[in-house]
Amino acid sequence: MANLKAKISSQTKLKGKSQSQQNIVAQSAKIGQFDIGLGELSNVDTAGQTDGAVMQFNATTGKYEITTQLERQNLNINSGTY
Repeated sequence: MANLKAKISSQTKLKGKSQSQQNIVAQSAKIGQFDIGLGELSNVDTAGQTDGAVMQFNATTGKYEITTQLERQNLNINSGTY
């Protein structure tokens, strides 16, 4: 096994040295922590967001849209017994 030295700092720098001529390969990396909302996704339009609304895909716009009325030609809802 190669003699390896590594230094990782909180400033997102990674340095490594190997006494042999082998490459140092990172097996995994974590870059930052993310808190992403649905509205930040490029294919989601959250306009009209209100209590009780649902998200529905609109093939014409290619986006998921917020709505309180389910009015799509291809919509089929199979529900349970009430």
